[in-house]
Amino acid sequence: MEQILVVDDDRAILLGLQQLLMQAGYNVTGVETGNKALALLSSPPQLTILDLMLPDMDGFELCRRIRQLPGVYIPIMMLTARDELTDKVLGLEIGADEYVTKPFEPRELLSRVRAMLRFAEQRQLTQIPEITEQSLVFDLLKIWPTQHRVEIANQSIELTATEWSLLELFVQQPGQVFGREMLIDRIWGPDYPGDTRTIDTHVKRLRAKLEAIPNTPQLIQTVRGFGYRFARAK
Repeated sequence: MEQILVVDDDRAILLGLQQLLMQAGYNVTGVETGNKALALLSSPPQLTILDLMLPDMDGFELCRRIRQLPGVYIPIMMLTARDELTDKVLGLEIGADEYVTKPFEPRELLSRVRAMLRFAEQRQLTQIPEITEQSLVFDLLKIWPTQHRVEIANQSIELTATEWSLLELFVQQPGQVFGREMLIDRIWGPDYPGDTRTIDTHVKRLRAKLEAIPNTPQLIQTVRGFGYRFARAK
């Protein structure tokens, strides 16, 4: 059973999240401070859901400290009432995999939790040191799909769960146009109730990591009025 750590200083929200996730079949631990969360990471959970506003440190600082842990990757979902775009971008830039605002739709939250846990499981299963795999080459971009490994100009790139899911879809069918609804359905499932524009934020972050000039993308191209498509392999 997957272990999820929830960090929120609002007792009512903390208990509500624990109940929601436990009813969905997960093993859940809830704490109210960042320091209590850090003390539990000697046995890393499969997923951490954290609030931005904590009494001892903010969620950004907690996220940074989790990402600094050697030899372990813990998927992180930020859950907060702060809806400013700058907060979302900062959260994703420092290593959060998802950013969900309060109030949230329980089905949306569970859809994102399931997607993040699938990614974490696949990442763990494919981290085999001796694996030999031919890379996919797109100009300076190289991708090893079964290893979840990405390089730009021979430099390794770390992707979040959603960014990898997007890239995986694109490289499986280069040249195909994907609409926002199609991407949402393939990543989070047909019952996802969130705004389809959410996908634009994740595409923007993926472009920032993969494109030489993100504002003039060559790999992830916008098809105006339809969606996105990925360049074909070289």
